[in-house]
Amino acid sequence: MQVTDEMKARMSEESQRKARAMAKEAFNEKLKELDMGKLDWKRYQSLRNEVDDEITQLKSLLKDLKRRSEERVWLKNQSNGELDENKIVDALSGERDVFKRRGNPSTNGNFLHNKPITIKLLVDISASMYRFNSYDGRLQRLLEATLMMMEAFRDDKRIRVHIIGHSGSSAKIPLVDPTTSLDEATQLKVLECMVANTQYTYAGDNTVEAISDSISQSAKGDLVIIISDANLQRYRIGVDDVSKRSENMLDHPHPYISLLIITTLVCISSRPFNQKMSTLI
Repeated sequence: MQVTDEMKARMSEESQRKARAMAKEAFNEKLKELDMGKLDWKRYQSLRNEVDDEITQLKSLLKDLKRRSEERVWLKNQSNGELDENKIVDALSGERDVFKRRGNPSTNGNFLHNKPITIKLLVDISASMYRFNSYDGRLQRLLEATLMMMEAFRDDKRIRVHIIGHSGSSAKIPLVDPTTSLDEATQLKVLECMVANTQYTYAGDNTVEAISDSISQSAKGDLVIIISDANLQRYRIGVDDVSKRSENMLDHPHPYISLLIITTLVCISSRPFNQKMSTLI
């Protein structure tokens, strides 16, 4: 609960001292509960403050989607109700389903109303993310984006979150799954694990393998978000490398996919890569 400035002004110094002591005690209890030290809390808050507005916006968007999915709408092509003025010709020709009535919208295609949606975030925690962070802050931005998703989705039962790392050492480094308790301490540990991987992983890239593995283990309607800073030319990753992995999936229901390639000024090969990928996913 926030105390207004007017209320603070009416409080005696002794009351304010006791209030500060109570707040400090509650804060320390929270840190103890989360198994976090004060420095840990400061590190977490410094990251969270950078995306606090985005977290609020994302939570508001999800709340609005839920509200709109529950609104009553006009259901068309009904066998009873009010005559649909757009169906007069059909009614004269003997069509029966020419009425409309107010009701709840169908849950078909409503991914946040029908059943929980699975979101898989594939994060690049390769050595290059750490190396180039001092140039463009790519690792810092990735940590902030990952924290934003964990914090925005952690109390939303409609969304099942997986966060999986990929690096030169492995195409699949599990970080978060739907059973993970995403409190502040756990979020910080996930972010620290990401940083540690970028510092101690082997050189190399497993972006293609990570994409293939994640898509093959996803169901229709899942959302897969892949983030990579792969130097496509250096590791000789071409369009065909991805298209060959994707061709055997086109005959089966596959998830929604979003691929984000982080490039430097000298890495321009991702342009045709992205153009080709847009025809595959």
